[in-house]
Amino acid sequence: MPDLPSDAEAERLLDRLGVSPRDRDETLQARPDPSRHPELWRHLERCCHDVTSHMGSGLPPHGYRGLPAMPTATDPVALHLYVWLHLAVLPETLRFHARLGIDPGTSWETLSSLGAALAEHRAVHGLGGIGRFGQWCPPLQLRGAEYRLGRLAFDRGRGEGPDGTTEFLLHIHVPPGAPLSPDACGESLDRARLFFGRHFAGEPVGHFVCHSWLLDPQLTEYLPERSNIVRFLRRFELKPLVPGEHDRADGDMLEHVFGRPGRDGPVGAELLAELPRDTALREAYVTHLRSGRHWHARTGWIAHRPAVGRPSPPTAAAPVTARG
Repeated sequence: MPDLPSDAEAERLLDRLGVSPRDRDETLQARPDPSRHPELWRHLERCCHDVTSHMGSGLPPHGYRGLPAMPTATDPVALHLYVWLHLAVLPETLRFHARLGIDPGTSWETLSSLGAALAEHRAVHGLGGIGRFGQWCPPLQLRGAEYRLGRLAFDRGRGEGPDGTTEFLLHIHVPPGAPLSPDACGESLDRARLFFGRHFAGEPVGHFVCHSWLLDPQLTEYLPERSNIVRFLRRFELKPLVPGEHDRADGDMLEHVFGRPGRDGPVGAELLAELPRDTALREAYVTHLRSGRHWHARTGWIAHRPAVGRPSPPTAAAPVTARG
């Protein structure tokens, strides 16, 4: 059975995790109960078991599906259920980190993504909680697979390298927030080389890998070479597109670039007419779709190289998010 903290302890943890007072209070009011919410409680039990039974495991080579979003018509308890999952598993995650000698600053830098996720959920959906978002990164953070190291976050795992063989990889995620500057990204990559080499020495990393709309080379048709996004994607060796493969990212970009729900079907002309075009990226998004084309998530690799030196301390004020 999930071991939920008391209201007083939950309030303390939510504050420590960067949750706003409004989201903290709504979470406390939406505490799940096995008698009053039996179906939700069973789902919480399954989720807790899934995370804790995989504590210390990275991403498997065959992929990872995460936890599903809650139904569209749902109540506050359902919307906040994954917040309570976070609070229930958090002590075990911290114990796992401590056994590996991971410093508390890095632990909280990683786990404090919860506050940003709640804020983003409210901005996108107009509702408290995080239940309308599918949960991909948060379970990985809780089971010790993902770590936020400065501007970027990294998942341990095994998967396909650029030559098609299976190897240890570090999967890069780009949380929203601070500019995606070359210096900040370079610092994160350096921290990752040191961090994973020290704490997961038995997993010799071959490459960093990223799968994102940020790697769509069509962006270079609209953004200048000096832009942070273009300089980021230039770091990667891209996997060629497979004929007939349509990994469209129109909806993902709509959500991340405009803060609009991106899972409600195709982006039509009426919606495009409503979207602001006040940045080069937003202008590019609208112009590209109006031309009848689509955006795509692409996969790219960066060769891993041995780290030299000592990792810089975590930046406590760095913006974080639970979404990858």
